[in-house]
Amino acid sequence: MKNSIKTFVCALALFVTATFTANAEDKETKKSTGFGTGIYSTKSGKINVLVDKVNADASTILLLRNERGEIVYRETVSKNSQKFGRTLNVDELAAGKYEIEVSSKGEKQTKSFELSEQKSERVLAVK
Repeated sequence: MKNSIKTFVCALALFVTATFTANAEDKETKKSTGFGTGIYSTKSGKINVLVDKVNADASTILLLRNERGEIVYRETVSKNSQKFGRTLNVDELAAGKYEIEVSSKGEKQTKSFELSEQKSERVLAVK
């Protein structure tokens, strides 16, 4: 009985140590990144872009490119803005593949999305 309790305590101690080390490494990784982004679509078909910068010492550039690499939308956000969000209305864009790029102080984060059109079915009703 005493051996099984000692084994359990040792296993628990190893687990807690491994978890603490992993969390410490995650925090160091997050600190080294200059900004974080949240890019997601809404139910209404728009795209929300949220940016949270660690330091407000560099401007941030938001780009939207089509599949040929052409810039469809560009916005430069001042370096004084540490947190900001934009809603991109993609209703007027043609069907195809696109990429959103957020860059600041030499760092880039990108997210891809695709717009497609649903073909409607033709219905014939005889009355």
